[in-house]
Amino acid sequence: MTIRTVALIGAGNMGSRMARCIKRAGFDLTICDQDPSVLEAFKKEGMTVTQDPQDCALADAIIVLVANDEQIISVTCGPTGFIAAIPPEHQPLVCIMSTTLPSTLKQIAAGLKHTRAHLIDAPVSGGLVKAELGTLTIMMSGDDQDLNRAEPLMRSMGTEIFRCGALGAAEVIKVINNMLGIASIYLAAEAFELAAKHGVSIEQIAPILEVSSGRNFMSLDGAMTRQHYQAWARSPEAFFSLVNIVSKDLHLAKALADEVKLDLPLLNEVSLNVDATDQTVMKRWMLAAGQKVT
Repeated sequence: MTIRTVALIGAGNMGSRMARCIKRAGFDLTICDQDPSVLEAFKKEGMTVTQDPQDCALADAIIVLVANDEQIISVTCGPTGFIAAIPPEHQPLVCIMSTTLPSTLKQIAAGLKHTRAHLIDAPVSGGLVKAELGTLTIMMSGDDQDLNRAEPLMRSMGTEIFRCGALGAAEVIKVINNMLGIASIYLAAEAFELAAKHGVSIEQIAPILEVSSGRNFMSLDGAMTRQHYQAWARSPEAFFSLVNIVSKDLHLAKALADEVKLDLPLLNEVSLNVDATDQTVMKRWMLAAGQKVT
């Protein structure tokens, strides 16, 4: 079944950018969010908007891109979740694009058993800049036929699409990716401030790191690195919203480790450091973005 209508639940920093890519690709898009200002902005752009997840139940594809596991369960299986509103004959493709745990996916799958809906997980990586450009990396897992059906939709948001195996595998990979990426983002900002204090710019150091052992997400392109930090630290609200998400992601990594009784001391230390993030870190990121800090 070809996907023509899409409902996206959770149009925050990432979701809003991904939504506009979906719309540009020609899909008929409904936006579901609890923030009236977000809905008003999309309404002005000619999109259908709602605060009720059940209004999304008739779409061919339902994308879930909310902040945490509690919200994921609420918009899917909760009393006002869309699963209860899926008609008996309808076969939507439910795409969990939030970062979550495989156990959460199992709970959603159990809720979908009485429907004809299909479920995949498709978390993303690449940050706000790539979300806006539609060049995200997308990890998909689930039944191959469902992934075939999802791929044109995913191509509207990403350029690197990976099939990861059975349902939940993509989430494991995404959590591990974030575990490494978050540590790089925090440490790179410290490294770039150290370099600047010695008269070396990001633009000078990034191309050298990219072909050396210091290669990481923040060394790919100096100008883009500044754009990333600028997007993340553009305001205290945006900064601490991101910190809440990356803190959650590290706790997901710790939960995966706990499930298999694995002690990961460095992960624990990084997680504690991120949990303690304050204005000092925001100022460091602003410096990396090339902004003046008072």
